[in-house]
Amino acid sequence: MIRSTSVFLALSLAAGLAPGLALAQSPNGPSGPVPQNAVVGSEAVNAGRFLCTAAINSDGTIATTLVGSFIDPVNTHLLFTGAYQVAFKGPCANVQSINGWFRIIQPDTLTTGTLPALTCVVADRFGLPSALFIECFNSAGALTNTSFTVSASR
Repeated sequence: MIRSTSVFLALSLAAGLAPGLALAQSPNGPSGPVPQNAVVGSEAVNAGRFLCTAAINSDGTIATTLVGSFIDPVNTHLLFTGAYQVAFKGPCANVQSINGWFRIIQPDTLTTGTLPALTCVVADRFGLPSALFIECFNSAGALTNTSFTVSASR
């Protein structure tokens, strides 16, 4: 009895999924468009390590003071409340995601203590491939100035 109930349940689930498959089809055909693969060896090498990092104060000034840092001080600043531009030079002269760069950002006090609930997001900076556009929000979703660290990996 238990086995026949399990088989019946499995068949019922399979029959219920079949109409969903028909609805999930793409307007481009049953399988939809197929993404093209890049030619082997045509893309830049991605070593998966952090090459460029920056610690930025809430006013947009650079807190990182490491010798040999790849931060571009001329193009790193606060744009408006909660919005920053952080630029790099050297091996990070083009940190756009389409080039395989992984960028990570973390709100931080840059000293000791705690921060309120904050979230920051990072994107390519239009018109400046060496820079990142960063926006930080408070727990209510409003743009807010905060200190943070940002790193680019390739």
